Amino acid sequence: MAKGKKIQLSFRARRDKETGTEVLRLTPPHIICHRNYFYQKCFSQDGQRLIFGGAFEGHWNYYSLDLEKQIATQLTEGEGDNTFGGFLSADDRSLWYVKNTRELRRVDLDSLEEYVVYEVDDEWVAYGTWVANSDCSQLVGIEIKKSDWSPLTDWQKFRDFYFTNPECRLIRVDLHTGKQQTILQEKRWLGHPIYRPFDDNTIAFCHEGPRDAIDARMWLINQDGSHVRNVRQHSEGESFTHEFWVPDGSALYYVAHKEGDAHRYLCSADPQTLENRQLRTIPPCSHLMSNHDGSLVVGDGAPHKTGNIDLNDPFIWVFDLKKGTQKAVCQHNTSWKVLDGDRQVTHPHPSFSPDNQWVLYTSDEEGMPALYLARV
Repeated sequence: MAKGKKIQLSFRARRDKETGTEVLRLTPPHIICHRNYFYQKCFSQDGQRLIFGGAFEGHWNYYSLDLEKQIATQLTEGEGDNTFGGFLSADDRSLWYVKNTRELRRVDLDSLEEYVVYEVDDEWVAYGTWVANSDCSQLVGIEIKKSDWSPLTDWQKFRDFYFTNPECRLIRVDLHTGKQQTILQEKRWLGHPIYRPFDDNTIAFCHEGPRDAIDARMWLINQDGSHVRNVRQHSEGESFTHEFWVPDGSALYYVAHKEGDAHRYLCSADPQTLENRQLRTIPPCSHLMSNHDGSLVVGDGAPHKTGNIDLNDPFIWVFDLKKGTQKAVCQHNTSWKVLDGDRQVTHPHPSFSPDNQWVLYTSDEEGMPALYLARV
């Protein structure tokens, strides 16, 4: 049995050639390792441990990494782990994750005992990232009708899937009882469900699909399925991506793109009034995440097209919204390739450590995807 197996890692420190920043590579470059999705909790509250996905067994499982001892402990075993969507519980005592697109499981981090808390109905499959509320008592997720679902192993399949209008439902699961309720069900591709922190009545979700095809991406809904509202309507040639809640619940942040415009814009929406504000112009980052109060934001520079030129921004950026400054922390130099039929595994997905001193990200710049910490 592989669960509980301990792997001694040896971190590698270097200085970034462009910025001089201290960068630590945490995992070996010959085995695929990646972090979880950027708004899912991966660090323990004290910042001493983090969870990640690793293919040490030939398939992806979850590991807990003791940053002081540099030891990774295997938490799950067997194939079928969704190693992007998992998260640590609010009290740091459990890992939650979805297995085989069917089972929502909880792993006790002390005993490594595993419990199936909720099982997806036979007619449906679990899709995307499932997100808990602040105290880890409820969770929201998306399920897709099994007859409508197909694996989205590359970006063309992602695009094509949108036009099939799959039947989707936004669900809520009670994490104590495993009881499920459907909040919204539509013949439309839904994604990205996120509880507003410290406000269980407000859930954000998106109309998923290619940026140029969807009607409007970002939506809010009450927990009982009432009061569906559009966060911001697109104007011609405009699109919004990668919305996330500031962890204190104060605002929904997102990125705005305009066709033919070389810049991207960090924006915020007020969850009560739906007033939208442009916070600053930013380099072409793919994913953004903030610190607890939204005063610092980290982003991963990405390939982008302006006119006919293909450009690649290789930097991890940190934006200080109070000071109005931006800083290139280091080069992530990831390839953004689809690897092993996965569209996400080479994406940096950066976020801050709990003390805001480090940024965690994934990159394949030294071979296979690995975890890195860069000092802010």
